[in-house]
Amino acid sequence: MKFTTIGNAKKLTGLSYLGGVNISQKIVKSQKVDKVMTYCLYLAPAKTSGYNVCPFSTPECRKGCLATSGRAKVELLSGINNIQNCRINKTKLFFEQQTFFMDWLIAEITAYQRKAIKEGMGFAVRLNGTSDIEFENILVNGKNVFEIFPNIIFYDYTKIVSRIKKQLPTNYKLTLSYTGRNTNECIEYLNNGGTVAMVFNTKTLPETWNGFRIIDADISDARFKDAKGTIAGLKWKNIANKQANIEVKNSIFCIQENDANCKW
Repeated sequence: MKFTTIGNAKKLTGLSYLGGVNISQKIVKSQKVDKVMTYCLYLAPAKTSGYNVCPFSTPECRKGCLATSGRAKVELLSGINNIQNCRINKTKLFFEQQTFFMDWLIAEITAYQRKAIKEGMGFAVRLNGTSDIEFENILVNGKNVFEIFPNIIFYDYTKIVSRIKKQLPTNYKLTLSYTGRNTNECIEYLNNGGTVAMVFNTKTLPETWNGFRIIDADISDARFKDAKGTIAGLKWKNIANKQANIEVKNSIFCIQENDANCKW
């Protein structure tokens, strides 16, 4: 397939869009709190599409993935799979028609950037809403997407430790995700001025964890604004599978009330 226009791409694929700026509550919060319009791309997580987009996912994060929270959770509980099927189809398109996908992605980012400027908003892009793809390695006419848009801020959460050790583009900020299995890597990254995202199964967020300051990351998703060496604290979000919900929120994936490393 060859990309020509967004309208034609929709007709060819049957997809309404690749990404958007109002497709999750947290992304919308960034607009209200930080005046930043964020374009976010959501794909089918882990291997749910037949392609693995989360190479360092853990059993806990696969079971408790936010792909089944929010609007997707409402759909699943109603016996509807529109969002899930859409994400699967987008993921397959990414792997099977990558040039077409990337051209469409670039066109959407361009359009939403214009929209943000018109509305007097800041603009940012998060490509891995429910994936962990190394977009820095994907080239379009010899450039990655960060080089194509040098004046746009990109950010993501990642579990791939090798990514945070790379010399990444200056307009791309990565927050390392805590899994309960990468404590040493998280502490090292924090000590080096990086930021870490942690999920808490607690009534309130602690002030610190291992001496590192915790901020409330549920207020806004603009992680690129976080101070160096801070933890982005996230409250556990319930998922559609009730049994998995109980298991994961009480697992090593989440920081618990009795964690000795926390200070309230």
